[in-house]
Amino acid sequence: MDPELKGSLEETALLFEEAGLPRMAGRVLAWLLVAEPPEQTAREMAEALGASKGALSPALHLLTRLHLVERQRRPGERSHRYSVRPGTWRRLLGEQIRVLGRYREQAERGLRLVGQEQGGRLREMGAFYAFLERELPQLLARFEQEA
Repeated sequence: MDPELKGSLEETALLFEEAGLPRMAGRVLAWLLVAEPPEQTAREMAEALGASKGALSPALHLLTRLHLVERQRRPGERSHRYSVRPGTWRRLLGEQIRVLGRYREQAERGLRLVGQEQGGRLREMGAFYAFLERELPQLLARFEQEA
């Protein structure tokens, strides 16, 4: 693998790790974003990433369970192939929007408990997440129109 590409894959894997994925899952996802063909077997990924199939298995299971990667089998082949699911990034943003609503709701609960006088930080938190919860779906809709 080209050293520049390998470095870029590791940087992307680190970004995914910062977002909460284990390092190997981030490496697999980063690889699947650039791999040709886009559908890869575990053996192909292990070879490309210099990893064992044993290390890849939990990563692939997690990515599949999170609906970031899909598993399919071609007719006549015994091995499964994995690829990034179409619409992954839109689905992830949709899930994040739902989580933002939970932050807003929690700020509102806390504000009810401590009252308006003491709740300045909670009001700020609630307003921030309410803004994101309101605006991000509109951005997603704009993306859908442009894509």
